[in-house]
Amino acid sequence: MLQKPDATMIAGYRAWQAMGHQVRRGEKAIKILGPVTRKVELVDRITGEPIRDNDGRTQYVRQLVGVRPVSVFDASQVDPPVESPPEPTLLRGQAPPGLWDSLAELVEAEGFQLTRGDCDGANGLTDYQSREVRVRADVDDAQAVKTLAHELAHVLIRPEPGEPYAGACRGRREVEAESVAYVVAAAHHLDTSQYTFNYVAGWASQAATPQRGIEAVVAETGARVIATADAILAHTKPADLETKLVDAVAEDLGVTAGLTPKVAGRTPEPEVWETVTFTPSPGTQAEARRPIPLERDTGTLGLGI
Repeated sequence: MLQKPDATMIAGYRAWQAMGHQVRRGEKAIKILGPVTRKVELVDRITGEPIRDNDGRTQYVRQLVGVRPVSVFDASQVDPPVESPPEPTLLRGQAPPGLWDSLAELVEAEGFQLTRGDCDGANGLTDYQSREVRVRADVDDAQAVKTLAHELAHVLIRPEPGEPYAGACRGRREVEAESVAYVVAAAHHLDTSQYTFNYVAGWASQAATPQRGIEAVVAETGARVIATADAILAHTKPADLETKLVDAVAEDLGVTAGLTPKVAGRTPEPEVWETVTFTPSPGTQAEARRPIPLERDTGTLGLGI
């Protein structure tokens, strides 16, 4: 924000080249903190034994060990001009073992029927009237389970009575649901960033207003996202999750948090969240008008991705 407050979309020098753009000579880089990771064995938190796949091979994860300065450039610093944000890319490959079944159990526990089939051009949808969650049938397992986590988030974070299904309200709900899906997938070591980051950026732009910037939209959803992800992870039980996400995030932020969404058969805890005021960034108005490069709207009741 201090280095380039009007920045809208950033990437590294080589990344821009890979997308067919060239950083203009003389442009000043924006310095951000990039992750430094290492590869470590995935171990059972109770027994301490390595976790292996069906073929007996040890499983590994990338662990954050630090950060380092990284140079990136904004879309306004490259040629040819960037006409639209990058679109989400469907995930490929296998899903974490057992995750689909665990998520399906939660969907059914909430009284919704889970089906696979056509979603009118989207990857999934949630219909509150017919109480149905549907996931597209012709995608890889990784995409299917990520979409199911997204739709489950819609089931758990239901719109308030009379809340409109349009504009900023839908944008906020999509940011919440996809963020929940990302957290749940990450806890099970499924990286959905190639889809999630562009998806969230598009819907955050839709939900933003001149008075309430994109960063505020994302930040304001944090309580619901973390609480919902916690409720899901309590059921899916990733092997190495050592603490509730809501507690860990609250500790980092220095706030008290005890927010849990209603899940069938579970008594919600009291809500205690600190109020934070966010100031919109100078580039908000232009960003809010950008079209979202996503699948088309699935209709009044469909909250599909």
